[in-house]
Amino acid sequence: MRLPPSPANDLAKLVQSGDVRRLARALTRHDDVQLGALLDNLEPAEQDMVFAHLPGERRAGALASMRYEVAAQIIGRLAPEEAAGLLDGLESDDAADILGHIDEGKLRQILARFDAADAHALEELLAYPERSAGGIMSPSLFSVHQDVTIAEATRRIQTAEELPQHVQYLYVVDEHERLVGVIGLRDLVLSKPDQPIHSVMATELVTVTANTDQEEVAEVASRYDLVAIPVVDDQRRLLGVVTIDDIVDVLREEATEDILRMAGAGQKLIDTRDFAMSFRARLPWLGAAAAGGLMVAISLQGFEEALRAVPALALFMPVVAGMGGNVGTQSSTIVVRGLAVGYVDTSRIGRLVIREVALGASMGMIYGIAIAVLAPLMGTTDSDPFGLGLVITLGMMGSMIIAAAVGTCVPLIMHRLEIDPAIATGPFVTTAVDILGLLLYFWLATILLTIVP
Repeated sequence: MRLPPSPANDLAKLVQSGDVRRLARALTRHDDVQLGALLDNLEPAEQDMVFAHLPGERRAGALASMRYEVAAQIIGRLAPEEAAGLLDGLESDDAADILGHIDEGKLRQILARFDAADAHALEELLAYPERSAGGIMSPSLFSVHQDVTIAEATRRIQTAEELPQHVQYLYVVDEHERLVGVIGLRDLVLSKPDQPIHSVMATELVTVTANTDQEEVAEVASRYDLVAIPVVDDQRRLLGVVTIDDIVDVLREEATEDILRMAGAGQKLIDTRDFAMSFRARLPWLGAAAAGGLMVAISLQGFEEALRAVPALALFMPVVAGMGGNVGTQSSTIVVRGLAVGYVDTSRIGRLVIREVALGASMGMIYGIAIAVLAPLMGTTDSDPFGLGLVITLGMMGSMIIAAAVGTCVPLIMHRLEIDPAIATGPFVTTAVDILGLLLYFWLATILLTIVP
């Protein structure tokens, strides 16, 4: 079935055609999210063309829907006054995330155009580490004192001049502004008006500190099914709240980072658009893979006689190494992702390793027997076809057992050493599996086929 063209693709064609009149009309038919997706993937000159024909009241919304790195590039090309005007229309956490990707000189020029209070609030957010709860939190939240009634709390919400964009919970504080409870808006509406809020609020709170890593924040939100997490200081005073939109962004960002690291292609998708960044990110990774390949070649130097005696052994080297490599990648990917989302219990590592090794042995036996049976049909000529088939079967089993063990253990070891386990699925696992698997394969050949050096 042929899929209809996406709105972003239609807009991109209009931008590339330079048809300004049709572009201006088309922009009115697309929402901010679609415009953000379009702007993310345009060249700088094309981005500026779209912005020039976008109504002023829609620019902030489109900017908020873009990736922060790309939005920062657009802001960096604007005059400081225009940039400050655009950012002033965003939530403070979104504005801070964009400003965090702008060079210091331009940043100071933009902040100088904000009101003193707004500039101070943005500087406080920018002072937190980029990948921390403080770096992604919004200081905009709604809190009330613990002694107010439900009716009073409801009245304050209804009469507030401006509510935060995402209001799912009402936070309850004591006289020292320390967080003591929380109540959802649903519970607030269903409670009796004359009840004091402290009698209906939840006191078992899930909080994070400003220095908590953003990945841990997203993991906590996912585990407890939360759409917002309060951020507190050491005295449990409220600093801000991490809302669902930022939680989803973190989950997507961390998953993307793990995938790119596993492939050795950098850490962010934005980097893959730049030739120099991609070159620098991939060159060391491929260098490690090349070094691993040389190590495999060196480790097999002692088996030239086996290859001369039984040339058919060379035919099955790629499948033995390839199947082992695939199993190693599967095992390491499962472990890496399991560690990231909390599905791997590090206190039961032995059970995990045994399960993966058993899977490797079972699949190795099945595919090893199948390939051994098919070997004679490939035209291989050998005086001992049964021995060759046994070598292939046991070699396949051994290679996949080794791959499962290495692919499982290496990420766990790196996790224990506090090294990102995502890098374990690259040359480290592949090289180890190739060397050990092929050494076992040729060792079996020299024993079972009675090859005399």
